[in-house]
Amino acid sequence: MATSTGRWLLLRLALFGFLWEASGSLDSGASRDDDLLLPYPRARARLPRDCTRVRAGSREHESWPPPPTTPGAGGLALRTFVSHFRDRAVAGHLTRAVEPLRTFSVLEPGGPGGCAARRRATVEETARAADCRVAQNGGFFRMNSGECLGNVVSDERRVSSSGGLQNAQFGIRRDGTLVTGYLSEEEVLDTENPFVQLLSGVVWLIRNGSIYINESQATECDETQETGSFSKFVNVISARTAIGHDRKGQLVLFHADGQTEQRGINLWEMAEFLLKQDVVNAINLDGGGSATFVLNGTLASYPSDHCQA
Repeated sequence: MATSTGRWLLLRLALFGFLWEASGSLDSGASRDDDLLLPYPRARARLPRDCTRVRAGSREHESWPPPPTTPGAGGLALRTFVSHFRDRAVAGHLTRAVEPLRTFSVLEPGGPGGCAARRRATVEETARAADCRVAQNGGFFRMNSGECLGNVVSDERRVSSSGGLQNAQFGIRRDGTLVTGYLSEEEVLDTENPFVQLLSGVVWLIRNGSIYINESQATECDETQETGSFSKFVNVISARTAIGHDRKGQLVLFHADGQTEQRGINLWEMAEFLLKQDVVNAINLDGGGSATFVLNGTLASYPSDHCQA
């Protein structure tokens, strides 16, 4: 990996996450409390690991070759935007890493050992400790216990496992190959070309240059369709985050400010926006009040969660 001064990361967990058992839901309307964005109905207490297992040998993910190594081209490109979605102005950030294998990390909350300790830390705290230039929140966790959910590989260390149960995942292998989609346990544990970074989200947004949301809903959570909860998670406007890559093999981080049911974008709008940025594969990450963007150790976004005393 690169030295810390040029490094940037996708933070695995922020202080607030939204795949947890909590009072309130999307159906309860806007709240003065924390901005909850729940993919699954609380009554089922559904987690990513509750989904169907991925069969070994099945082709349920996409691999993309790493970008060619260019001397002196190991930086990042950061764009701050204000775009209009229907009648809504939405502000956010789009970051590209030219050499993701060298410059990108998935970090545990508060640093190494954070998942095992069920530690809670803000994006700012973890970014400063790692001396990262750009950071944003990433995957999901259980709020009442701090448990990391899904597969997590942080700088070659596997710190959390989904047991081969599916939700959308994004990772980087040792040779720089970018992997997006659903992975079997055998694929996650591959030792010939192991993952050096890996995390789990909810909903595969774009697959091979086409929006894949409908197919992803059926794959990840088809039995929750009748409750309407997961459908609303997809369609409600809110703050959003995503990770993916473009046709050049550059890693892309996306962040949009918002507040559930009041401002922001839905997953369809996020996917369409990313397609216009030449993104080929992408997954949705933790949003709502959890969406946080940090630049040079300083908060550079407007999270909708309320401050905690």
